[in-house]
Amino acid sequence: MWRISDSNEESIILEKIKRRRQCDNQNEENEVSEDRLSDLPDSILLHILSFLNTKHVVRTCILSTRWKHLWKRTPAVTLYTSRFSISKQFPIFVSKILTLRDTLTALHALDLDCGGVIEPPLLKKILNYICSHNTNLQELGISVTGDTDLVMSCVSSCRALTSLKLSLYPRGCYNSTPTLFPKSLNMPALTNLDLTNFTFCGGENGCAQPFLAFSRLNSLVIRSCTVKDG
Repeated sequence: MWRISDSNEESIILEKIKRRRQCDNQNEENEVSEDRLSDLPDSILLHILSFLNTKHVVRTCILSTRWKHLWKRTPAVTLYTSRFSISKQFPIFVSKILTLRDTLTALHALDLDCGGVIEPPLLKKILNYICSHNTNLQELGISVTGDTDLVMSCVSSCRALTSLKLSLYPRGCYNSTPTLFPKSLNMPALTNLDLTNFTFCGGENGCAQPFLAFSRLNSLVIRSCTVKDG
């Protein structure tokens, strides 16, 4: 009698365990199928997307209708030619990004890395876009071989920058002629500066002091730079 009772009790317990497992598996399937990421508010999603390369950001539009136009409102734009296997695709992509991006969305960061020569029309288009959206621009990175004077003219108009990274090589100069760094730039909020291939001019005392105007500067990196008349 005791054995029969124990057997019945064991069967009941096993059945309960089985049902519990089925219930847990069902809950796990529901959690997997539930799109929790898309339920996040736009502000958080846009913050997450701002850390990605713009090409990858645009690809998120295929996830669902929720993501279809979200990329147009990201506060950061990252444009790298290294992300394109065919060089002709890059200027087409950049033109569409700058044209379709939401005009009411403030631009906080832009990073351009061409890894070589950039065609003048494309460079002008990007720089014009920067100049027209520089009110809230805080982070700017440009690494190109092209019209360095045009680049520096654009950079000088970005007064709100807190971080600036420049790697500039004049087009057609095979000896990597350094770009002349301006004696003064009006960037009172600048805290991080990274420069490659620049020349700094010395003053009347024979010393080059190009960073005195940056009172908040706490990080400075210079590579392949020279001093002239100092």
